[in-house]
Amino acid sequence: MASTSAARPAASPAWIPAGLAAVAFLALPFGRPGRPFLTFDPALRPYQLGSVWVWLVLALAIAALVISLLPLKISRRGEFLALTGLLGVASGVGWLISSSTPFGLGALASLLLLLVVAGYGLSESGRIQSDAFVATSILLVGAFILLFIVFPLFTVLKTAVVVDGSLTLGKVGVTLTSPLFLFAENPFTERSEVALMVYFAMGGAVLGLAWSLVRRGRAVHILFGTGAGAAAGFLIGLMIFGRGAFPTSLLVALIVATVSTLSGLAFALLGQRSRFGPIRHSLSAVSLLPIITPPFILAFAMIFIFGRRGLLSYQILGISSNAIFGIPGVALAQILAFTPIAYLVIRGSVASLDPALEEASQTLGADRWTLFRSVTWPLLRPGLANAFLLTTIESFADFGNPLILGGDRGYLATEVFSAFAARYDPNEAAVYGSVLLALVLIVFFAQRWWLGRSSFVTVTGKPSGGSLAPLPRLLEAILLALFILWSLVVLALYISILYGSFVQLWGINNTLTLKNYRDFLNAGWPVFLDTARIAAISAIPAALLGFLIAYLVVRQRFFGRTFVEFGSMLSFATPGTVMGVAYILAFNTGPWLLTASGVIIAIAFVFRNMPVAIRGGVAGLAQIDESLEEASTTLRASSSVTLRRILLPLLIIPLIGGLIFAFVRAMTAISQVIFLVSPGNMLATVLLLGWVEQGQLGRAAAMGSVLIISMLVTILLLLLITRNRAGTVGVQT
Repeated sequence: MASTSAARPAASPAWIPAGLAAVAFLALPFGRPGRPFLTFDPALRPYQLGSVWVWLVLALAIAALVISLLPLKISRRGEFLALTGLLGVASGVGWLISSSTPFGLGALASLLLLLVVAGYGLSESGRIQSDAFVATSILLVGAFILLFIVFPLFTVLKTAVVVDGSLTLGKVGVTLTSPLFLFAENPFTERSEVALMVYFAMGGAVLGLAWSLVRRGRAVHILFGTGAGAAAGFLIGLMIFGRGAFPTSLLVALIVATVSTLSGLAFALLGQRSRFGPIRHSLSAVSLLPIITPPFILAFAMIFIFGRRGLLSYQILGISSNAIFGIPGVALAQILAFTPIAYLVIRGSVASLDPALEEASQTLGADRWTLFRSVTWPLLRPGLANAFLLTTIESFADFGNPLILGGDRGYLATEVFSAFAARYDPNEAAVYGSVLLALVLIVFFAQRWWLGRSSFVTVTGKPSGGSLAPLPRLLEAILLALFILWSLVVLALYISILYGSFVQLWGINNTLTLKNYRDFLNAGWPVFLDTARIAAISAIPAALLGFLIAYLVVRQRFFGRTFVEFGSMLSFATPGTVMGVAYILAFNTGPWLLTASGVIIAIAFVFRNMPVAIRGGVAGLAQIDESLEEASTTLRASSSVTLRRILLPLLIIPLIGGLIFAFVRAMTAISQVIFLVSPGNMLATVLLLGWVEQGQLGRAAAMGSVLIISMLVTILLLLLITRNRAGTVGVQT
C-alpha cells in the first residue's frame, strides 16, 4: 500500500498559477470603462457582466486547479492542463473581442496566468520537450508577438481594404491615383513626362537585352532581362520626371541607400586598411553618431548652415535661397545621418575577410585593383546588401527630415501622418502604410535574390596567416579626402546646433544669451524627464525580452520557432511610420484600447528596440559552449536557474549593451511615436520637432544640445561599465 501511494505522481506546480488566476478573476475588474490603464471600476467585475463566456474563464481556472492536484499520469494531466489553460484564454479573449470591452486588470492577470498554466501543461505532456519555464516563455513570447507586432500590421492591411465595414478596393484606387501619391503627366509643361518615361523604358530594355546577350543567356533569360530593363528604365524615368509622394520617396531612398552604402564601404575599408593609424579612432567616433542623435537633427542644423539666413549660404556667400528645401536637402540630411549605420553593418564584413585569399590572388599575379574587384568586392556582397536594405528602410521611414526640409514635395512617411492627423482619413493612411510596407518587402526579397545561394564563408576556424593588403595609394587618398569632407560637414552641423542654442535669433541677432536654455528648462525639461522615465521603463523589458527570445531561438527546438524568430524581428524591419499607424489603428478602440496613455508608448519602444537585444544575445550565445548548460541540467537545475546563474553572468555585457541601446533609441525616436503622443504624454523629440516647425530655433537647439550631450554621456558610461565588467570577468576566469 505504501509503495502504491509513493508511486502516485506529485501534484503539478500548475495549481499555483491556476489558483491565482481564479483569485484575480474574482478580485479585479475584468474590463475598463475608458482609456486610463489602471482604472478600477467595480461595475466591471465579472459577476456584474452577465456573460457565460466570462464565467467560463473562472470555471476553467478552477478546473485547472483541480486537475493539477489529481494523481493522474503526468502526460495525461499535462494534456488536460494545456487544454483548460488555452480554452480559458480563448474564452476570455473571445468575450473581450465580441463585446468590444477594453481589458481590465482582472482580464490581464487571469489570462496571463492561464497561459502559464497551459505552459506547464505543454511541458508535462511532452508537447514541448523542455521544462515549464521554457514552455511558458514560448507561449508568452508568441502571444506578445501576435498582439503587438502581427496584429497591428494586419490591422493596417485590413483598414486599407475595409471601409465602413465593407470590403472594397475603392480607397486603394482613389489613393493610388491621387496627385498626392503619383503625378506623372503635368499638363502645364510643354514636354510630355510620360513620353520621357517611355524613352527611359526603351533605353532600359536595350541595356537589359545587351546584358542578357553578353551573359549568353537562354531565350527566357533574354526575355526576362529585356523586361526587367524596361521596367527599371520606366521606374527611373518616373522618379526623375514624376511628382507625388511615391516617386519622390523612391528617388530619395535610391540616392540615399546608394550613397550611404558606398560611403559606409569607403569608411570601413579606410578603417581596416588605411596606413594612417588615427583614422580608426575617428571612425569609432563616427559609429556613435546615429545612436546619440535624433534622426532629423542634422536637417535642423542644415537650416543654420545652408538656409536662407544660414552661416555659409547667407552670411558668407550672400545667397538667400530655398535650394536646400526639397529632394537635395532631404537626401543630404539622410546621407549624413545614415552613412554611419551603413558603416557599422559593412565594418564586420570587411574585418572578417581572410588575408590568405588576397595573398593567393597576389601570388597569381593580380594587381591591387584586380584584387579588389575580383576578390574583395564579391566577398563584401552580404554586408553591402544588408547596409543597402537598412538604409532604404531608414529612408522610407524617415519622418523628421522630409517634414523639415521637404519643401513643396510630398513623401510617403509625411503623407501617412498628414492623411491621419490632417485629413482625418485612417483608410488613406493605411493605404500609404501598406505601400511603404510593400516597398520594404520588395527591397528585402531583391536583396535575397542578389545574394542568391552563393557562399561567402571566409572564417572557417582554421588558422590563417598573413596580413590584409593595404589600399592602393590613390584610392586611399580619395577615401581619406571623402572622410575628412564628411567629418567637417558633420562637425560643422553639430557645432551650429550648440552655437545656435546660445544666440538670440540665428542669422538676424547673434547676441549670446542663455534665454533659450531658460525657456527649455521651463517648457522642455519636464518633457525631457518624462521621456527619460518612459525610455528607462521600456528599456528593461526590451533587453530582457530580447535576451529571452535569443535563448529560445538559439538553444531550444519547438514548433513555431521560425515564427518567433521572424516575428520578433519584423517590427525592426518595418518602417516606424507604418508601425505608428498600425498601433493607432489596432489599439485605439475595442478590447485592446491603449492609446492616449504612456503605456502604448512604452510598449512601442519595447517591441521596436527589442531586436537589438535579440541579435546581441544570439551572437553571445554562439560563443558559449552548450556543455555548460548540459552540466547544469545534469545537476537538476531548471532552465530558469541555468539562464539566471550560468548564461546571464556570461552575457551581461551584450545585455547591458541592449539595455542602453534601447534607452538611447527610445530617447531619440520620432517616426513611430509621433502618432502615439498625446497632450499628457509628450516626448522630447516630438516637442523639439514642433519647435522647429514653429520657428523657435533657439529653443529647439537647446533641446537638441541637451539630448545629444546626455546620450553621449550615457554611451560613454556604457563603454566604461562594459570595460570594467569585461576586466572582472577576465580576472575571474
